[in-house]
Amino acid sequence: MAQAGSHHDPNDEVRARWDTNAGFWDDQMGEEGNHFHRLIVRPAVERLLGDVEGERVLEIACGNGLFARRLAKMGATVVATDTSQAMLERARAHPCHGIEYRSLDAARPEELAELGAGRFDALVCNMALMDMAEIGPLARAARSLLTPTGRLVFSTTHPCFNTLDVRFVHEVEEAGGEPVERRGVVITRYLTPVVGEGVAIIGQPIKQLYFDRPLNALLGAFFDGGLALDGLEEPAFPSRSEAGRLHWDALPEIPPVLVARLRPAAVRRSASPAGC
Repeated sequence: MAQAGSHHDPNDEVRARWDTNAGFWDDQMGEEGNHFHRLIVRPAVERLLGDVEGERVLEIACGNGLFARRLAKMGATVVATDTSQAMLERARAHPCHGIEYRSLDAARPEELAELGAGRFDALVCNMALMDMAEIGPLARAARSLLTPTGRLVFSTTHPCFNTLDVRFVHEVEEAGGEPVERRGVVITRYLTPVVGEGVAIIGQPIKQLYFDRPLNALLGAFFDGGLALDGLEEPAFPSRSEAGRLHWDALPEIPPVLVARLRPAAVRRSASPAGC
């Protein structure tokens, strides 16, 4: 995967940029999140996650603790982790019972192993895989972190539509003398993994790094880790009549987010030899 920026270790650069953006991000997301989180991300994640009351849940890349607090209010005991110390400081500044915040670099297998084998009923990673330089260590560790009946739910920018070079288009066609408007996106690259800079919230102090991966690389990492896909949602904004800014909330047919649920795959037994 192509590299961006001047740091030798892209994980260090990701961490540094989120440290810089932490205060702004917390101010913008607050206790309930922005409309993108409330309308697109959270409902789909909660549907796939299901009831968490009485469960132990691990959150990777918790940010300012927005979803960790939601989980705790739903009755879960939460271990919320992030690689950014500045983000963790912001998260801890929002008091909420039932949450343990921990520093964790999800690209380091030894740090993931320290969380404990078979300890969690669920693992959640919200809108962060596209920010991670490496997802393999997390994908390989997830099965061992989960109970045998546990599940992993992640949300991420949709690999097919919401990429670094997406272009929003607005076309008007005169069909039979009547104007017909169409809004959509143009994608000119998909299969090649690419790293680049982007902005999640307009006005943030520094651009973050995005790591575009096609579906086969994104899901394949978790398949290789022994997980199987058993739930998928592609949420989009509801249709609206007013024109507004040409962005995702004006495209009800194109999902900006992919949400997936995976569980430990059943071990396939080899067929018995003939005659046995």
